Amino acid sequence: MDNSLRLFYALWPDAPVRKALSDWQKTLSGRKTPPQNLHITLAFLGEQPADTLDELKGIVKLLSFETILLTLDKTGYFAHNRISWAGMQHVPDGLLQLHQDLVFALEERQISFDRRNRFTPHVTLARHSDRPRARSFDPVLWHASHLVLVESRTVSGFSGSRQEYVVLAEKKSDLQSPLR
Repeated sequence: MDNSLRLFYALWPDAPVRKALSDWQKTLSGRKTPPQNLHITLAFLGEQPADTLDELKGIVKLLSFETILLTLDKTGYFAHNRISWAGMQHVPDGLLQLHQDLVFALEERQISFDRRNRFTPHVTLARHSDRPRARSFDPVLWHASHLVLVESRTVSGFSGSRQEYVVLAEKKSDLQSPLR
């Protein structure tokens, strides 16, 4: 698509959560997600016309949510694309509601997004990975309060290409205490 942007909506962790998740990555094989790129995708939009950017940014401002306490307490594996990930044994209602509100806003505006899979909130830790071995680890508590619209850019360098994520719009939760 000419003059388009590759976009997604996500919850964006703070530095302590990124550090804890990068510690989990040390035992994994494959290509690790750079700490600055760790996130939970709420909706993957794929290629979108650049002229829809203002409307997509507006959705971020429109959504209302409270800080959501996420307990990242399990690892998982998507065998079909060899992804090791961190997730939750119990997904909070607040996260499910935020996802549902975002989907409604996108559908209402007839904006296309990836609907292929059931919403499985997770943080991708490594790609092209072997199945993680069972191990014990300290759960990561994340007070998720930062909703973002992100552009995924492919950047070429001497060591090949890599994904760079650029936050285009952001919103802090309406209430900073974890109520949901």
